[in-house]
Amino acid sequence: MFGFNVKNTTESQDTTRVYGSSRVSSNPVKKKSETEETSTGSKRIEQKKIEYQQLKERLAKEKEELERTQQEIQEEQRYEWEDNYIDDALTHQLNLAFIATVEKYQSGKRYRQVKGSFDAASIDFNRNNDAISFNSFADEGLKYSSKKGQQLARDVANHSVGFTGKCSRYVRQALQRTGMHNGHTASAYQMGGVLAKNKDFQEVSPSSVDLKKLPAGCILVYDRGAAGYNSTHGHIEVTLGDGTACSDGRTYNLRSTQNMRIFVPVENA
Repeated sequence: MFGFNVKNTTESQDTTRVYGSSRVSSNPVKKKSETEETSTGSKRIEQKKIEYQQLKERLAKEKEELERTQQEIQEEQRYEWEDNYIDDALTHQLNLAFIATVEKYQSGKRYRQVKGSFDAASIDFNRNNDAISFNSFADEGLKYSSKKGQQLARDVANHSVGFTGKCSRYVRQALQRTGMHNGHTASAYQMGGVLAKNKDFQEVSPSSVDLKKLPAGCILVYDRGAAGYNSTHGHIEVTLGDGTACSDGRTYNLRSTQNMRIFVPVENA
């Protein structure tokens, strides 16, 4: 019995020394290695997620830029086409004929859109010639050009067909026909930036003038939503020199607001 117990004890000690100590000493190292690998793997996954998100954002921006470029190309192509086919007297008459023959014209939406149509021959373009003085702007180098103003006002009035939602196009085409055009825009409110670079016009402050007293040919550019006009495109029109203004249709009640820009046709230096 004694010999057996000694042998058993010895084997037990040997087992503890050989296997037990090995487990005690190796397990912590193994756990540490697994933790490091897990941590490294998690970081790698997080980094991949970040890179994936950045890639998605970059692709979204590039897609947006591509769509914007495509839209600009389409706009330029449309403008180019319009420049080659600007409304002449015959086209104007055809437009009026179309309006007159539209089904349910007198009571439908189309009538409400074009009810601003008028006879340009009835306009007194000279009524406001002496209604306002530009002496207060003389120090700024402003000299109103009656010739340019009259020419522009008469042209836009002669081509008006009533409100169709194309105010920017009608003013731009009038500027083209009268030789004072210097750039395209997609929306009416953007014409302010174009006209600011136009040598034929000079900007004045809205607070310094009475809109109804402006002479012929001044351009009123309304910001988006200003004075109740379109919240996306704003509005633009040309004064007719009689207290009204015109683009595709005629405005009888001019709206003054700080969110607008006024450009007066001037003599070139």
